[in-house]
Amino acid sequence: MIFIGLSIVLTFYLAAFAITTGSVEGFVKDAQTGEPIAKAKIIIVYTKSTNIKFELHSDKKGHFYRGGLIPGIYKITVEKEGYIPMQRTIRVPLADTAKVDIKLVSFESSAPKSAKLSSKASDILNDGKYEEAIEKFTELISEDPSNPIFYFYRGASFDKIGDTDKALEDFQKSVELKPDFTLPIDSIGKIYAKKKDFEKAIEFYKKAVESGDQDATTYYNYAVCLMNLGKNTQAKEVLEKLISLDENYSDAYYRLGIIYIGLGETAKAKEFLQKFIHMDSENQNAKIAQEILESLNLP
Repeated sequence: MIFIGLSIVLTFYLAAFAITTGSVEGFVKDAQTGEPIAKAKIIIVYTKSTNIKFELHSDKKGHFYRGGLIPGIYKITVEKEGYIPMQRTIRVPLADTAKVDIKLVSFESSAPKSAKLSSKASDILNDGKYEEAIEKFTELISEDPSNPIFYFYRGASFDKIGDTDKALEDFQKSVELKPDFTLPIDSIGKIYAKKKDFEKAIEFYKKAVESGDQDATTYYNYAVCLMNLGKNTQAKEVLEKLISLDENYSDAYYRLGIIYIGLGETAKAKEFLQKFIHMDSENQNAKIAQEILESLNLP
């Protein structure tokens, strides 16, 4: 009887645990050949707490998986020697798996030795040692001044310590060296958005998506800047594209609900706001969305 009782308790415990987490699964491939990339470094960071961070590597099929994740938004950074690094933002749903395909673009450094050292330097950056990372990437730039990856990472380090002028300078140099490198293009957009120069931010977000940026957050930030300038029709198109890339990106539904209210399409607004609340009831905008829905139902 005691054994049976403990088994029942354990079963309920495991069942409860199973529905409180989610997972992420994906493949890393060469953008040109489509071949899987083994031993790519994947860093998964929970956006609400940088202390929740996981590092893993792709297997020989380019596959990676991480379970036991708190539902929410995560930033995934993928790095591999000989390739341009890539970042994606995904929403891990409750009791489900977020799936993502990463395609890396090959890049041959003019100084292969320094390219190998960059992995250690990026580890320092990922560990939050920004001043040390700046020193390391400055050394790497002196050895290989034509490498856009080093400028991007040093710019990211400057951005982390709040030196946006130097960050902007490095991001711009990175784009100058490789015009289709989406990470620094997106980063420039973010800096201008922080400065509330939305026109300039839009210019770079637009350039990022046109250069092949598939990160849902880039599309989201692009749409928000458009909304801030009252360009809601354009913002709607960007958000619809975002959902086609990541249907679990809940904030997009909230923004679409707001846009449809402005367009006078109440039924559509209700649909998107209800979906937003259902998907992400703990979101900071969920209470606002509920209040809007209640006001829309008033006679």
